[in-house]
Amino acid sequence: MNLKRIVAGTMLAALASALLYVVLAFLTDASQMLAALRAFPPAVFAVMLMLSAAGFVIRGVRWGALMRVIGFPVSTRDAMYLQFSGQAMAVTPGRIGELFKPWLASAVADMPMSRGIALVFSERLADLIAVCILSLGALTLVGGSVWALVAALSLIVIGTWVASSAWFHERALTFLCRHEWSRKHHAAASAISATIRVSLRWRTMLWSIPASALAWGLEGIGFSMCLNALGYHELSVVGAVSIHAIATIIGALTFLPGGIGVTEASMVGILVASGMDPLSAGAATMITRVATLWWGVTWGWIAIATRPSLFRKLFSDSAEESAR
Repeated sequence: MNLKRIVAGTMLAALASALLYVVLAFLTDASQMLAALRAFPPAVFAVMLMLSAAGFVIRGVRWGALMRVIGFPVSTRDAMYLQFSGQAMAVTPGRIGELFKPWLASAVADMPMSRGIALVFSERLADLIAVCILSLGALTLVGGSVWALVAALSLIVIGTWVASSAWFHERALTFLCRHEWSRKHHAAASAISATIRVSLRWRTMLWSIPASALAWGLEGIGFSMCLNALGYHELSVVGAVSIHAIATIIGALTFLPGGIGVTEASMVGILVASGMDPLSAGAATMITRVATLWWGVTWGWIAIATRPSLFRKLFSDSAEESAR
């Protein structure tokens, strides 16, 4: 892991986000936008932060449970450390930060990087299924094709079932063994195969997907509270959760750092399409992103700092990589 690149990426993402919010403010009415932000009830913002934090905790519990499922017992404290620290990398370009949690897991629980990367893949797949389910309501608000999303979700579920089947993995490993390069990495490929097969089986997904839906749903409830505090009461809680979910999906598919720019544009666009005025939609988007994305990144760096030895190891590995 290259710490300098990670820090540089985080700073660039923060700068891009700040510039985006400035542009958003000037595209509406900067003075009115600032007035709306200043008038936002601190108590509501505090509850939004608590709901997001509860979602972080749920994800931490799930990560620990997933590690135990594949044979790497980890304490709740270590699981929370891994989850919260991983959030610091949410704004790294091209999702490269996804490698950070497996790197930490290898240092904390001796879990091979290959298994950690496979476990992150399984975790993200459960997230995708959960967020797709939560986003169904938003499409009805903007005249989108619900059936298209249902069809896509069905394909994802079928793909997940295939990816968890012993039949698929036996044939995939057999195919890989035909190539000399693959034979050299047969042990790693087998470990990845075993991790995906176990973490995607239906017994695991039965609790992994609901945990993800609950975590994302809590952020969506905070978003709903934000809309109400800004005087927009036309959306139900379910509708607000759906809008938050579909904007998250759109942002994630771009592979931009934290979906910055696309997520915000999607959220504002759907809110305006549902009847909210652009200024309030922009304010709601800014507040929500601070209370979710940037709140998570802040907690991530705080968590990293709680274990100075690992932080120093990260820094030393970065220095060694730069020296090569």
